[in-house]
Amino acid sequence: MKVRLWVSVLLVFAVLLTGCGGKTDGEASVVKIGVVGEPHKVIWDAVKENLAAEGVEVELSFVTFTDGIIANQALADKELDFTLFQHYAFLEQEVADKGYDFAVIGEALVAPLSVYSKKITDVDQIKDGDKIAIPNNATNAGRALKVLERAGLIEVDASKGYMPTVQDITTNKFNLEILEVDPALIPSLLPDLAAGITNSGIAIDNGLSPITDAIYSIPVDANDETIKPYINIFVARSEDKDNETYQNIVNAYRQDNVAKAMLDEYKGGLLPAWDYQE
Repeated sequence: MKVRLWVSVLLVFAVLLTGCGGKTDGEASVVKIGVVGEPHKVIWDAVKENLAAEGVEVELSFVTFTDGIIANQALADKELDFTLFQHYAFLEQEVADKGYDFAVIGEALVAPLSVYSKKITDVDQIKDGDKIAIPNNATNAGRALKVLERAGLIEVDASKGYMPTVQDITTNKFNLEILEVDPALIPSLLPDLAAGITNSGIAIDNGLSPITDAIYSIPVDANDETIKPYINIFVARSEDKDNETYQNIVNAYRQDNVAKAMLDEYKGGLLPAWDYQE
């Protein structure tokens, strides 16, 4: 009986020693990073080079999601160490809705939101009654509506700030049918729609170029204060905000060679959210 008891205790102890960010003697820490879509390989290869140069022994393991809401739940459930997919506005809404105790541990990039289409080449070709897909989460839906407003297709209630809803549209001169759908699905729905709005990260993952395939974009400057809510950020649980390994990864990300890799590969589709030397 005592033998069984000790075996049970040892098994429980072993479980407690495993999990996110764990390591054993002689092994690199494994850090689980939640992303939506595929991780940007060129960028992360440069990050890994920086970590190796600094002598940081860490293995980066990426967990991919199609939905940021599910990714945040996984972070809260300690299935991840931190995430990199959401901007400040999305995080703010998630914390308000779910009460998450999360902390921003660094700023990464800006992913412009653009209009894409398989049927037309300019927003001027949009017709009465056309269907346009926008993201189905509150913050990105609001941002997408602002893009449509800048394109001259609709007007929204200015008092709603950067988070208007479809119900806040005050003028819809083309009687557009605006569909709120999972943002990761928007590229695949384009053949059945007049247009769809999604961020450049999702567009790139689906073989679309934000530079050559977008039919309308708002110019983005990462230093523009109006862009601040849409900067993609590293997010961890608040209890881990000072984790040295996580900070080493963030610091390795925010370097000149990473900025160069990002700009060379995505040609403005993704923009570094830090000051860098070209």
